[in-house]
Amino acid sequence: MDLFTSFSGRISRKGFWLGFLALVAVAVVAGVVMLQISPVAAVGMNSAASDSIMVMLVQLAVAAAITYFWSAIVVKRLHDRGKSAMPWAIVFIAPGVLMQVMSIFKIGYSAEELAGTQIMIPGIGATVVTLVTVAVGLWMIVELGFLKGMPGNNAYGPSPLSHTQATQAV
Repeated sequence: MDLFTSFSGRISRKGFWLGFLALVAVAVVAGVVMLQISPVAAVGMNSAASDSIMVMLVQLAVAAAITYFWSAIVVKRLHDRGKSAMPWAIVFIAPGVLMQVMSIFKIGYSAEELAGTQIMIPGIGATVVTLVTVAVGLWMIVELGFLKGMPGNNAYGPSPLSHTQATQAV
């Protein structure tokens, strides 16, 4: 559980990918659950606005939890690469947070009717934020998921591979 809750120490690329896949699975399950409950999120309330507010609050809580867990993984992987969490964690995480806030609160989106269903279409601002988020995300995946960490100890602790290497040498 330290992988998702602690901001100290280092993790290997394997730890990064395992954490990444676990959070993707949680996000997919949360998304499916949100799609299932959103029409009935405000049972007993007569207003569509209360339904919308309830759904936004749940989305915000889920996004905040996933962002916290993801931040712990990113910070530890940055430590393994010998980099301070600041400013790199902000560079890697802020665009995604901004995109989530814009999506949840429909900032930069316009409602359109399509086949009897209202959908949200991103405007230019939301599209630019999305493209920047994708570019930064790809950079982060390369930086944290593919490039090796610093060998041996560094300012953030012992190498996460030192235990693995020691057991292989025996």
